[in-house]
Amino acid sequence: MISGQRRRGVRGHRPTGGVLSVVANVVLGAALLGACTSQSASGAPRSAGPRPSTPLATSLEASGGSWATVPMGRLDNLRDTFWQLLFRPSGSTSWTDRVAATATATNGGLVLASAAGAPLLVGIRPSLYLSYTPMIATSDAGATWSNGLLDRALAAYPDALAVQPGGALAITANGEAPGDQVVESAGGFASWRTLIGVRQLLAGASGRACAPDALSAVGSVGGTTLLGTGCTHPGVVGLFEEHRRGWRLVGPATPSSLAHRRIDVLGLDPEGASGMAALMDATGSGANSLFVTWMSGGAPWRRSGPLALPSGQKVASYGPLGTTGVFVLSTSAAGTARLDVIGGTGDIWRQLPAPPARTSTVAAGSGGAIDALAPDGTVLTVWSLGPTSTTWTRSQALHVPIPFGTSG
Repeated sequence: MISGQRRRGVRGHRPTGGVLSVVANVVLGAALLGACTSQSASGAPRSAGPRPSTPLATSLEASGGSWATVPMGRLDNLRDTFWQLLFRPSGSTSWTDRVAATATATNGGLVLASAAGAPLLVGIRPSLYLSYTPMIATSDAGATWSNGLLDRALAAYPDALAVQPGGALAITANGEAPGDQVVESAGGFASWRTLIGVRQLLAGASGRACAPDALSAVGSVGGTTLLGTGCTHPGVVGLFEEHRRGWRLVGPATPSSLAHRRIDVLGLDPEGASGMAALMDATGSGANSLFVTWMSGGAPWRRSGPLALPSGQKVASYGPLGTTGVFVLSTSAAGTARLDVIGGTGDIWRQLPAPPARTSTVAAGSGGAIDALAPDGTVLTVWSLGPTSTTWTRSQALHVPIPFGTSG
């Protein structure tokens, strides 16, 4: 359960003490799901179109500063790939590595969540032989940490975790189903109950209109839970809102140009105390078109124009940027990177100067600048782009000690 005690900055990545010792006494009854021909393991119809990739590298802004997570080490070897938890205090230009606070191996990736006035919550995805998800939280910019536990696997989506009043929401993965259930906690981050699953969502009229095959994003605004899914029915935006009579579709109408494509909700990012931004990916004919929808104060969702990525360009990272903005980092098969941003409702997509090689994600900097985080082995290079600049300048080189060979 959550404790308010200060955690020591231990660099080791092996599971140790605290919440992890509790796990050793927990019997997990995870059953492997059998393969099906016409349906997924969750009971949802299989999609005729491809599901877009959902990279975990991302950033967000929380009370006291900006946080980001990127993979480092030997990325061609899971056992020697360790995800880092990076922090830059408000008003500072320097990043530090806070991964020691996790106190366990981070090979499976980190999932970040926060909201206005809420703590930063970090889920350490299971990897190798682990099947549970340790969690840590801080409300004072990393000065102290508390811990919790999700006794199942957190799904590999950057918005599989969300903070809500008094607790959290999480998307879990089970066997073949990458995002099959949403669970919620109350009064901390140690006790969870199932809220909804793909099978239950399909039982309602709104669920049948979308025919989701995975839950991909979760969020909370004004005490209301929001779910993002991928819809196997073309042209349907799988954005669901919890209602007293069940779950209902609330997403905006799809542009006519995208009506025959598969639509996936990639992310749900809180915007202040009463707003939310959702990033959508429309796939079809080998191309991706992205668009953002915003909602504030219960008003109807408003949609941006589409961002058409060149053929072969794949999304590499995405997340919130500033108060209402969104960034999308994409790469080609040849490794050419592209960075597009949009500032909010009524704004248009802008393509910024190509970010430096090996950029994993970007984050909002001070004074309207943007930082690009480019890991290479054990060195993280930070590049900055001023609000009126046309070139990136190197601002920091951070040497990160990677515990090669410790994940076994």
